[in-house]
Amino acid sequence: MLETRQRGAVWLSFGVGAALSALLQLPAVERPGPVLPAGGGPAATALETTSAAQNIPLGTSIASTAMRHGLDPALVLAVIGAESGHDPLAVSPKGAIGLMQILPETAALMGLPEPADPANSLEAGCRYLAALLDIFGGDVELALAAYNAGPGAVRRWGGVPPYRETTTFVRRVAANYRDITGLDVSIATRYTSDASAVF
Repeated sequence: MLETRQRGAVWLSFGVGAALSALLQLPAVERPGPVLPAGGGPAATALETTSAAQNIPLGTSIASTAMRHGLDPALVLAVIGAESGHDPLAVSPKGAIGLMQILPETAALMGLPEPADPANSLEAGCRYLAALLDIFGGDVELALAAYNAGPGAVRRWGGVPPYRETTTFVRRVAANYRDITGLDVSIATRYTSDASAVF
């Protein structure tokens, strides 16, 4: 049973997610676009890609998808910030795709074989994170480490694997979560336990 302080932190976290969802539903403010160099080139392509990524309306989907899977929306936002910098079109050198940088084989395992679609990528990432929280008994640090390095690596090491990429990822998500909520990431518990253990 959660103590009163922990319960308050949980509800605060959901409140932050609801507030973010409401803010993201506000109409977009028109801003002048960047002046692109004549003839295009790499700078123009980079700006166009960034502009296209910002126009994909996924803001409300992030909060609703997180809550549908019993996840703290602030935790999902913290993972997105660490994984893709909020770019739904991001692709890693290892082939991870979208906001939550989900690998195609992981997306297929989560029942979403089209991870290039931003909504599918978000859904697969939330399903995966929810399943990992269930597998690791709600331990957020272990679930995040497994999200980055795989659940097998966490089991082999009996905790967060000492891989630089993984330890950096866990720290970045924790810092992002603290920036969003002002709270320690360890309070970001899983609110339901309906995800099937798939590993």
